[in-house]
Amino acid sequence: MSRFVRLLAGVLLAGCAAFAQDSATTSPAAPAPGHDQVRRDSAEKKLKRLSKRLNLTDDQKEKARPILQDEQKQVTALDSDSTLSTPQKHKKMREIRTSSRSQLDAILTPEQKEKISSGRGGGGGHHHQHPDQTSTPSTDANSPQ
Repeated sequence: MSRFVRLLAGVLLAGCAAFAQDSATTSPAAPAPGHDQVRRDSAEKKLKRLSKRLNLTDDQKEKARPILQDEQKQVTALDSDSTLSTPQKHKKMREIRTSSRSQLDAILTPEQKEKISSGRGGGGGHHHQHPDQTSTPSTDANSPQ
């Protein structure tokens, strides 16, 4: 029985040592890519996605890059602003995105604008209706007036 207890203790210690070593290698010296890492490179990733989707010219890419980088700086600053409530942050976020979108629209061709709008389901970037929200008869296109 004591042999079994020693074996079990040895396995547990080895497992803890391996876990501790793994944790030490991924802590401050080499942080795992998380929310902050995604935030840092999202401007470039967004530019690549837009470029691929809309077939942006090199000139358009160079004009779009600072717009997306500025948007990212504003979003990062907003995330760290503890003086605003969540609804205030959401409102400010919409304002930032709307501003960036209008700046991007200025450098896109009409075909590219159509492509980006159609990719959003034609809803102008609005979220899908929540399941417990029902449309009223006055806004229903099929209802008689």
